[in-house]
Amino acid sequence: MSDQNIEQEKKNDLLKELEIQSILDETHRLADDEKMKKIADKYRAKPKMADIYSNADKKPRLKNDNPLDMDKEKPDDSNAIVGDKTAATMQTELIMDGSKEDIKTPEQLEKEAEEAAKKAAEEAARKAEEEKIVTLKPEYDEDTQFSGEVLGEVDTFRENNEIESFDSIDIDVDGEDYKKAQEQKEAEEKSKYEELFKIKNTSDGKPPKKVVSKVPVYRPEEPKNTLNVKAGRFSEVVEREYGEYIRSKNPSVIAHVIRPEPKRTPEDDDKPEDDRTAQEKVLSAVVGFFSKDESDDVDVPQEKTEPIEDYTGEDDEKSIKYELNHNIKKLFMRSLTTGIIAFISIILTVLTRVFPEGIIGAIPFAPAAYAVFNLILIGVSIFANRVALMNGLTPLVRFKGNSDTAVSVACISAVVQTLVSFFCLGDMSGFKVNYYIVVVLLALFANNLGKLIMVLRVKENFRFVSAKGQKYAAKIYNNEAVANKMLSGTPSDKTLIAYQHKTDFPSNFLKISYAPDPSEDLASKLAPITSLAAIIIALLYGVVKFSFSDAVNTLSLITSLAIPVSTLIAVNLPIKLLCKNLNGYGAMLAGYPSIKQFCDSTAIMMDANELFPAESIDLEGIKSFEDYNVDESLLCGIAILKEAQNPLANAFDSVINETKEKLPEVESVLYEDDLGLVGWINGERILVGSRNLMEKYRVDAPTQEYEEKYTSAGSQVTYLSRAGRLVAMIVTKYHADPELKTEMQRAEANGISFLIRTTDYNITDELIAKLYNLFYRSIKVLPTGLGNVLKEAQGVTEETSRSYLITHGKASSLARAVSGSVRIKGNISIAIIIQLAAIIIGILIAATLSLYAGVEVMGTLEVLIYSLFWAAAAILAPAIQKP
Repeated sequence: MSDQNIEQEKKNDLLKELEIQSILDETHRLADDEKMKKIADKYRAKPKMADIYSNADKKPRLKNDNPLDMDKEKPDDSNAIVGDKTAATMQTELIMDGSKEDIKTPEQLEKEAEEAAKKAAEEAARKAEEEKIVTLKPEYDEDTQFSGEVLGEVDTFRENNEIESFDSIDIDVDGEDYKKAQEQKEAEEKSKYEELFKIKNTSDGKPPKKVVSKVPVYRPEEPKNTLNVKAGRFSEVVEREYGEYIRSKNPSVIAHVIRPEPKRTPEDDDKPEDDRTAQEKVLSAVVGFFSKDESDDVDVPQEKTEPIEDYTGEDDEKSIKYELNHNIKKLFMRSLTTGIIAFISIILTVLTRVFPEGIIGAIPFAPAAYAVFNLILIGVSIFANRVALMNGLTPLVRFKGNSDTAVSVACISAVVQTLVSFFCLGDMSGFKVNYYIVVVLLALFANNLGKLIMVLRVKENFRFVSAKGQKYAAKIYNNEAVANKMLSGTPSDKTLIAYQHKTDFPSNFLKISYAPDPSEDLASKLAPITSLAAIIIALLYGVVKFSFSDAVNTLSLITSLAIPVSTLIAVNLPIKLLCKNLNGYGAMLAGYPSIKQFCDSTAIMMDANELFPAESIDLEGIKSFEDYNVDESLLCGIAILKEAQNPLANAFDSVINETKEKLPEVESVLYEDDLGLVGWINGERILVGSRNLMEKYRVDAPTQEYEEKYTSAGSQVTYLSRAGRLVAMIVTKYHADPELKTEMQRAEANGISFLIRTTDYNITDELIAKLYNLFYRSIKVLPTGLGNVLKEAQGVTEETSRSYLITHGKASSLARAVSGSVRIKGNISIAIIIQLAAIIIGILIAATLSLYAGVEVMGTLEVLIYSLFWAAAAILAPAIQKP
């Protein structure tokens, strides 16, 4: 044989060996995978009952009639008789099977069952009849005689009533008078007793023996010789009634029953005498009219109630809900009223501008009627909003303002303009006066609607705050030095880190909810300035043009343009929509102070357990390297994971709870960064972590190539070692939580980073960035020292926490609320800037045109369109960028 053939045969043999080896390796791999899956199934969470059924018909997916019979051996049916079975055939079958049991036909069995049921029914009826018989065995005192007939209940046979107490109130009485009354009463009862029974009574007025009926008579159980008094004012009633009792000719307890004092009504209360003069009464009525919002305005309230300043507990819930609902009803009616009035005014403004000749031709006195209509509209609006207008004018005394100040000044100017216009109508040949009342009415409607939106938001938030369940309060971490260390390496430029912890009660809810917002701040500073500017411009116009009526028209024009028409809506509507959205996520922002608190946040603290809950970790397999006490070793590893709050422990929680396995006690545990956990149980060292951790403690681990067979598919590998021996390799796969993923991406878009605490070496910056689709620099897994700081901050439980931001504890809720606060702060700023620009530009244009061309050029419709345009811009511009 040539060398070439020998070489070829060697190659063929080598190929065969390689092929055989590959087959063996594949076989071993499949066997290992099967074994790993089998062990993992033991510790994998069981599927929910809903997963056993299909979504369509809810029929079981199991094919067996009884799932419990799956592993039972099927009976031997070789001797079975085919066909309909009678008694004879069934008996024959039993004989063939070797049984001597006698068989009965179905008819016999049915007959026996009927007889047994009949007997059971008779027995039950007999027992029920026996239970109906009740034997009464009354207890009698010794030496008690029984009469032959039934005696009724006679008051004479009762023992003497003696007044012992009036509900524990002691009253001094005359003992001699009381003793005489008692002797006289006993003598009367003695004579009645002797007359009825013809028996001589020698027992000092008392019957010698008790006479009772053979039939027991039910008497209520009540203390003898005791008279209970139920009255409103005990001392006065008792003294009055007892005095009547003593003064009576024949005192008797029965004759003088002490009745409770009738309930006092509010009308019966003593009212203070009104010694005010007529002038003081008139002044008080006027002040009361402008200081309250009820139809029955009186100077002295009928009922004094203490207002609730804030939410302090469950006892306040009913009162706060009532107050909120009451305010909502009032604001709704005001909004509806002012909205209808503003709509009517807009229609009249358009008609008088578009069809002036036609209206005057049809109605010769139309200009006068138009003035009257305007006066009626502004009068009704002032009446409906009298409280708000009074509150708006009051701060002007101190040269300050609020959200109602500008519109209050404009209302006064509009009324003055309307009254002055009656003297300037001329020949009524046209609508020569420009009434700017329509802008004022529109502003009143917008103000009421903005306040209504605010109260509706408070009501929805209060429903969240007062609900049962564990609450979490969000805060800003206040240790700047530690915060700087945490944020090093992230793109954050400020050290404002948001986190949340448990709280027993959210406090200061109403105070934060109703706190001033930017619209209030703008109005408080701007309204006094614009009011003063309007007066100065009007005076200049009157001096330059020598016209009092045109000066009044200029005043009305400037004050109308100085109103921030839509500021309340532009601020409260976005906050309301954001709060409603957050309530669905399990979070609550109380008001603008909450937004201000978190709008500059640059990072959020989170725990790895929030990133990867039990549903986000798949247990793909467990590779065992030992056959001895594998389950015990795995329980030790699970105990270490649970003690360290490792996310991997979540994958085993359901199995431990179902099997009720008792985990061993952990003596100590330590997490080594990027390596894993080192713990001690029963004096044995337990290692749970990476291959590098095993190598560090000289535990033999598989090769890198063997590990890559599992990690190359995106899985994570965790080794378990006990007492220096490698026990198992746990193969898992991590998934992102869909809801949290969306909110983290939203927060990242608003410049927020994430600080993660973990005790799982598999959870790294790269893994989180990959699964949650984030920029890797926005994620920072904290080292052990800083991670413990985070754990300590989140582990606090406060008795009360301010209600800036309250959640149910979900990380997605916190991320949504913080990112929403960052975004909405910018939106509100845009709305304020737009409204401020509208006021400044409007006043400058109106002042310039009025002084140079006359106030007549500023038509009512043009001013209305100008106000509507800027109001719509202030509301819609921030809505383009949703928080």
